[in-house]
Amino acid sequence: MEHLTEPTLWAFLLQEAMYISPILLSYPAYRWVRARLKRERVEQSLSKLGIVQTKELEEIIGGEYRLKHYAWPLLGTCLVIFCAYAVTHPYGIQRGLWAGFLEEVIDIFGADNLFPRAITVGRFLFWGWLGAYIYSLHLIYRRFLAYDLTPSVYVFTLNRFLLAMTVGAIVGLGVGTFSTAAGVPFDVNMATVCIVTFFVGFFPDQGITWIAAMAKKALKLQGGIAKETRLSEIEGLSIWHQGRLMQEGIENVQNLAMADVPALVVGTPFTVHQIVDWVDQAILLVYASQEEQFEEPEKSRAQFETLEKVGLRCATDVLTATGDDEHLNQLASATGLNKDGLRMLHLGLESASNIKIVLRFRWQSSMDTAKVEEAATIQLLQPSPATPALPREQEETMFEEEEEQ
Repeated sequence: MEHLTEPTLWAFLLQEAMYISPILLSYPAYRWVRARLKRERVEQSLSKLGIVQTKELEEIIGGEYRLKHYAWPLLGTCLVIFCAYAVTHPYGIQRGLWAGFLEEVIDIFGADNLFPRAITVGRFLFWGWLGAYIYSLHLIYRRFLAYDLTPSVYVFTLNRFLLAMTVGAIVGLGVGTFSTAAGVPFDVNMATVCIVTFFVGFFPDQGITWIAAMAKKALKLQGGIAKETRLSEIEGLSIWHQGRLMQEGIENVQNLAMADVPALVVGTPFTVHQIVDWVDQAILLVYASQEEQFEEPEKSRAQFETLEKVGLRCATDVLTATGDDEHLNQLASATGLNKDGLRMLHLGLESASNIKIVLRFRWQSSMDTAKVEEAATIQLLQPSPATPALPREQEETMFEEEEEQ
């Protein structure tokens, strides 16, 4: 136990270097090995969507992985990892980094602890830190292999550690205090808290959900804050896919249905087929789940689930199945849904913001000649991909040119 009560500076620094070096070296490795191949993949994907390649777009794609875009996110992430680990390490704790904070105010594990209160708190917070570190390392490795190690990865990692440490401290405090009040032995209580904080470090959102549930129970609140459908409702979206979409500002199905498809093709590692399929599902889920949404929330997805049972999982499927009165009658008979309701659903899907780009991509490879011809007539807005913000010096040059004119 001497390593807990008498930690050395060299051991602390060696451990810090061991943890930080893989993240610090990930950018140069990606820049030299993987970034060159990403440009070719993006160009091929855009051509499948019918997006015209321009010189400006090629320059944007080519300059996406410059050091100036990565410097601050990467250094900031390494600094946060260093400081967060110092807070959990016995060397940092013995130097008074926690003085006057949690360990001196709340007795989480009871009065008969084997170690000072600061050490026990630091130990269970280390497991929250470790959960965030393993998740972040795995995320960087996945994004490296997927040609998608953008600066946002490091910003997301930085936020993951801050969130994991904060939420882990609150959840660990709650679980440890409740277990102590219930008479759980110290060893069992400590092990439970460590496991829970590790899980929270890996999935901070679950910890926030637990805190919200406990707060609602204590305050006797009812109902939710917002009406939204989670991304997990979309087939084919794993937790890693959901995390990547959230980095693009897509946090629910409603956001996905209205997402900028070309921008996702340029800025994410997903294929055109994946993105179009997810958006196609999201459009149907949004429009088919509106019936009875406010009167009976538990039945809000009844129409969508009924359509899904007969094999209609996407908006384009429903548009094809309700294209004329004959098909509409057949679908109403097979599902038991109201014919007028299906007709209104058809009109709603036709007005969806992304339906044209989805139809064009889906129908251009259809076995139905009429669909192929119709897909060729669908005109998309050009230029389609959203142009990222220009560097400040380029913006100033453009502003000066406009003034001269």
